[in-house]
Amino acid sequence: MPIGVLYSHFTERGGAENVILKQVDMLHHRGYDVKCYFAYVDKRLVKPASNPHCYVDDYFGRGIPNFKTARILMSLPLAPLTTRKLADASVLICHGYGPGPWIGYVQKKMRGMKYVSYIHFLPRMFHLNSDEAKLWRFDKTRNTVYLLGRISEPLVKEMDFLGVSNSDEVLVNSSLTGRRVKQVYGVDSRVCYPPVDTRVFRRLDEKEVMRLRKQFGWPLIFSSGRIVAIKRWEWLIEILARVKKTFPSVMLAIAGEAPQGGEAYISKLERLAEELGVRENVKFLGFRSPEELVQLYNVADVYAYPTPMEDFGLGPVEAMACGTPAVVWNDGGGPCETTVEGVTGFRARPYDVNDFAEKITKAFDMDKQSMGNSLHQFVERRFSCEKHLETLENSLKAL
Repeated sequence: MPIGVLYSHFTERGGAENVILKQVDMLHHRGYDVKCYFAYVDKRLVKPASNPHCYVDDYFGRGIPNFKTARILMSLPLAPLTTRKLADASVLICHGYGPGPWIGYVQKKMRGMKYVSYIHFLPRMFHLNSDEAKLWRFDKTRNTVYLLGRISEPLVKEMDFLGVSNSDEVLVNSSLTGRRVKQVYGVDSRVCYPPVDTRVFRRLDEKEVMRLRKQFGWPLIFSSGRIVAIKRWEWLIEILARVKKTFPSVMLAIAGEAPQGGEAYISKLERLAEELGVRENVKFLGFRSPEELVQLYNVADVYAYPTPMEDFGLGPVEAMACGTPAVVWNDGGGPCETTVEGVTGFRARPYDVNDFAEKITKAFDMDKQSMGNSLHQFVERRFSCEKHLETLENSLKAL
């Protein structure tokens, strides 16, 4: 069964992109002929020598200007032009939001092709309040997409609705996203949690952890993700200031890179840390490889996730797979589905930074040495690659 996996752009290794590449890799090893396609591909991210099974291509080919914003926007009106590149596929996995489900719908109408839509989140330009939208529009591409989406809202909404509602099956990354899909599109969906490779994200030898700990001290709070304002990193700085009152030596390590032009936001965070007297307690680590993330997850005493109403949130689950409890907001977001109160971590009152700080100090008291294996097993049972692939395969076989 030749399979095409679609998404709008491959310009970073964010949560959606990692799910897509992992899907391709797993399906390939299962024996499927599979390839992933994007409107725009940043060639610097394509490293076939290090990951030969993740075949990456664009779905337009030549003739379309090779600019990210132009290619993403043209994906809606020029969806029929993707037929040539997708000719060998017999089924599509269309990741949305974005043009993926719409292309699936067009191919279904033109060629009778069946497609599965995998929804990570709903279109941001239509389903964020004004304050959230300002934070989301942190680069030129997002701003352009947002503005044009609002100008042509009735048409784009209809295309988005047709793409998702006519899917042969809809998969979602969390129950929260499933409820949103039901409300907006009126269709039922199946939860297919993003895959966590529990062979990679695992507990390390205690001697290695103790050696690594010397770089940070105790206690250590760790967090990770893109350094953009919508992730609300300033809340974590404020939380750190409160934790420091009880634990003066506390350290906060944040792994993740800022997008181009995001230096101003990091400077803002550094100024806030200075004002709150915690500048020496914060380390911005920049991009870290999966291997380095595993080390940081293991060394940390707690993983803190400040993003509100996150659709899923891989960080807390990866941390748990490494034996580290997480603290998240109890706001009904995806992390509420992965963080079991008092078992795999704690959920703080939204968006009470004092309560979040108290939950972090409670997590410091959890015995990582004795509970680490149970945390890893919890992730294996619910969020492993095998669980994801099982759900995905069942959906493909049912088409």
